[in-house]
Amino acid sequence: MPNIKECIEGVARLQANDPRAAAMLWGPPGMGKSAAAKEIHKRQGLDPERFLSINVTNHEVWDFTGVPEIVDGTDGNGRMTSFAPTDIFARFRKGTGAGTINLEELPQSSIHHQTWAAGFIEDRKTTLFELDPEVRFICTGNRAEDRSGAKQLLAHLNDRLYHLIMETCVDSWCEWAMENGVDPFMVAFIRLRRELLNDFDPARRSNPTQRSWTRVSTQVPVDLPTGIYLALAEGKVGEGAAAEWVAARDMMGQMPNIDAIRLHPTTTEIPEKPAVRFAVATAMSMSAEESMFARDMTYINRMPPEYQMLYVTDALRLIPELAQSSAFTKWAIDNKDIMIGGN
Repeated sequence: MPNIKECIEGVARLQANDPRAAAMLWGPPGMGKSAAAKEIHKRQGLDPERFLSINVTNHEVWDFTGVPEIVDGTDGNGRMTSFAPTDIFARFRKGTGAGTINLEELPQSSIHHQTWAAGFIEDRKTTLFELDPEVRFICTGNRAEDRSGAKQLLAHLNDRLYHLIMETCVDSWCEWAMENGVDPFMVAFIRLRRELLNDFDPARRSNPTQRSWTRVSTQVPVDLPTGIYLALAEGKVGEGAAAEWVAARDMMGQMPNIDAIRLHPTTTEIPEKPAVRFAVATAMSMSAEESMFARDMTYINRMPPEYQMLYVTDALRLIPELAQSSAFTKWAIDNKDIMIGGN
């Protein structure tokens, strides 16, 4: 199965080649399917304002197909019945240019919704107008085994979609998290406990998922008393995962001060515990600057190879210009075996 990053890259290239190619992203709740749809839109260089996400189950079918109204006929045909849909898709009509329509929770929808979706995706029109030929379709939904109300899609709807079952990718989430305000300690913790990024079990009320970890990081105040913080974290990611996270967070809090490391890169201690090493390497990479890169490398070179690779990969992702520095060139030459293995 492709991971999230591969799904994004594949669908973006597919739809750039042919906008009529419609994709269906499958995965458990909280895995980032909606975010992936937005990223696919972005990767194609499309206007952010031209992305529309519709939760199909929040609408009645006639919102899309139209309600009947009596109108005057043409050419002396008398009164006629016309169907007037809402203006949901009007801004994607022919002549408006490229855009993306994201149909959310399609497997949870009714047979009538699915029948409408099959026709809409194939015919690309409402009763009043055609869609622009550059408009793309992306559908998302949970699997039946997730016990979230999902059901089998209709056969003719299945036939009109490219189906991709997304697999968890820790590196892709960490890359996204570093650019979206997630606590560096949490990024480090997920790298240490990779299996907890998406551990969804429909029998549990709360689960560790990409969405729930992100919300704990961005919504729960970090300065709460430990007991209260733990209770709130349990309410979002579940008891076991929350306990591990809070314990690791407390441990990571013992890491050397980053400013102290940069002032004394040759003498500041190297932590013994893996969780703290992950925290140091992640925190340093997320705060890397060109002016401090050589000092960072002096310290990082004293750590085991896997932490060196972690720091360098993340720092270069955030500041690609660092690849032109003498500090990186020397490290890359000295560690060419690590570089080859990492790729």
